[in-house]
Amino acid sequence: MSEEAALKETANSQQVTEPSTLPEAEEVDRASFASLKDKISLPTWTAITERPFHLKTMSPVQEAVLPLLPQLAEPFVEAGTGKRPARDLLVRAKTGTGKTLAFLVPAVEARLKAIEAAGNQGVQDAGLVQDKKLEVRVQRVYARTQIGTIIISPTRELATQIANEAMRLTQHHDGFEVRLFIGGASKVRQMRDFMKGRRDIVVGTPGRLRDLLENEPEFTKAASQANMLVLDEADTLLDMGFRDDLEAIINYMPKQPLRQTFMFSATVSTEIRQIARAALDKNHVFIDCVSDDAPPTHAHIPQYHTVLPNAGEQLPHLLRLLAHDQLTNEKSKIIMFLPTTKMTQLFATVIRQLGATCLPSGKQTKIFEIHSKRNQATRDNTSRDFRNDKSRASILISSDVSARGVDYPGVTRVIQVGVPTSSDQYIHRVGRTGRGMNTVGRADIVLLPWEVGFVTWQLTHIPLKPLTTNELKKQVTELAKTYDATAPLEVKEQRNVLDRRGYPMPQPIWPYSPAHEKFNESITSFVEKIDEEAVKEVMMSNLGYYIGRSGDLRVQRNVVVEGVKDWTVKTMGLPAPPYVSPAFLAKLGLAGGDEGRNNRSRDSPSSFSRPGQRSWEGRGSQRSWEGRGSQRSDRRSDDRERGDSRGRFTNDRHDRRQQSSERDRHSFSDRDQRSFSDRDQRPQFSERDRRPQFSDRRQQPYERERRPRSFGVAE
Repeated sequence: MSEEAALKETANSQQVTEPSTLPEAEEVDRASFASLKDKISLPTWTAITERPFHLKTMSPVQEAVLPLLPQLAEPFVEAGTGKRPARDLLVRAKTGTGKTLAFLVPAVEARLKAIEAAGNQGVQDAGLVQDKKLEVRVQRVYARTQIGTIIISPTRELATQIANEAMRLTQHHDGFEVRLFIGGASKVRQMRDFMKGRRDIVVGTPGRLRDLLENEPEFTKAASQANMLVLDEADTLLDMGFRDDLEAIINYMPKQPLRQTFMFSATVSTEIRQIARAALDKNHVFIDCVSDDAPPTHAHIPQYHTVLPNAGEQLPHLLRLLAHDQLTNEKSKIIMFLPTTKMTQLFATVIRQLGATCLPSGKQTKIFEIHSKRNQATRDNTSRDFRNDKSRASILISSDVSARGVDYPGVTRVIQVGVPTSSDQYIHRVGRTGRGMNTVGRADIVLLPWEVGFVTWQLTHIPLKPLTTNELKKQVTELAKTYDATAPLEVKEQRNVLDRRGYPMPQPIWPYSPAHEKFNESITSFVEKIDEEAVKEVMMSNLGYYIGRSGDLRVQRNVVVEGVKDWTVKTMGLPAPPYVSPAFLAKLGLAGGDEGRNNRSRDSPSSFSRPGQRSWEGRGSQRSWEGRGSQRSDRRSDDRERGDSRGRFTNDRHDRRQQSSERDRHSFSDRDQRSFSDRDQRPQFSERDRRPQFSDRRQQPYERERRPRSFGVAE
């Protein structure tokens, strides 16, 4: 059954034909925000059309939703006779289409009307016709005791982005306040601000909101009288396992039709329809902003996949992809996704160290690191700094906390190392590039030989182009020659320049060809210093991640174990794979794994392969993966392991036994959380005092200077 056919099950719903199916050439006919001047409050309209948004025309989803105002924002009134106008919305819209404003504007307008209605009702209840002082007093009490809108977002980063957007939209409204409730920040401070301020809009993640509803009576009381509920990225909320939390939160809120509900989702699956039946009024409006024949949002982005000939090519190929982007873009801005948090931590250190000597921008390349092991304040600062970065070269090394919804303008390339959790997650990652810019960006996915099944089985509908390691090497070699011959004058003039304190200024590498030719030498020299224990932690993390995906890869589990262990030797330079106990393998579901098989030499054949053949070189495969790329045929992806993480990535392996007690164990421990307030000067939610992070400790003083703070969302 198609999604459209299944949606007809909701017989009483009304459908609004979506205008987004118009071709790009007709974009000039899009509705103007000027048409809303008489439908919304003047402060809201001013924020949209003047400062801070400066918008003129609506996006397709905005054009479908906002003309429903002002009726959409009217308070609920029991209808005497006749059919009530629809107030609930189910909107199918892709990410990055402006849907945040599509639900924030009605939320703000509904809150203003609800406060006005509360004041009028207070005067009537007092038996008066008019009393301005009483009306203002009642409005003030109402705004400080009842929540206007609760917006639920799947991730902390997206929730923070929505909250900042709401603050910008309401900056011309006197006293309007926004509250953010997310994990990783002090619940005590969040509740303290909630208790002493207004409660106009509450934005949060499901876990924190449910915790507050179950344990904070004041929050529970305020939520029980909330006027509106918004579920943003509803499909992601369900994919991440939040269905029970959503149902619990809905049960604490007013019942239909007292509660107005908006659901925004990129897809309308069976689970979405089930939640819609439970959350939405039967008399709701379905707005479809996705045409059946419209190309996917990722279709216009050039996408390449590389199946490495062996694990030893991983680091050289990744560095060449980074160099390729810096050589082809004046302002290179890259996001590199890793499958696990441990691997993200390791590769952040690897790229930070090797990038200084192997990339064209050299030490000018800014490396940002974000993953679930970093505390929320650090993640907020990192996300804000990367979003606002306009330097010559920057790289965000991330786990999936940045994969969906978060807007990073100007990203020139997305690189995925290893397999994502699903093909949908692959698409969401690709969607981080080409946003807010005139160019379309580019996406690359780099796979080890035993990961090829993800391409041939899971990405058959994606327009991927093969890219071999040799082909990329030739491209970078030619680009390097051109760069050396035509480097901008400012690049040449930066050589041997000192700052005012006498430190050498970070300089791009020019000429670059010699550095490119020494890639393998630089990598070999560096990996010899990586701590074996750190590599083992990453290996264990990857085993936990990949074992559960062996079915998607169409390989047997022992092939995954052998492939991950092979990575520790050929990529990370260990003399032998770390020992993995039979008990650990048994926990991963590898029944019958014995110590003898576990300790088999990495060059010996497995029971699932022919003599002299790697186990992932199964039926129909080739010994060399060069040129093979043309063959074509949802819980969270953070680390599944527990325990603290330690940045022991660069200890000298040769002195390990003698200096094990003195090993430098840089901690990734959390620092104190700082609360936010959107009153007075209305600072951004993600703004915290900058402190040196793990990634800063080995940098020169000029690399630790604080950058000016800015609002959390790009102007």
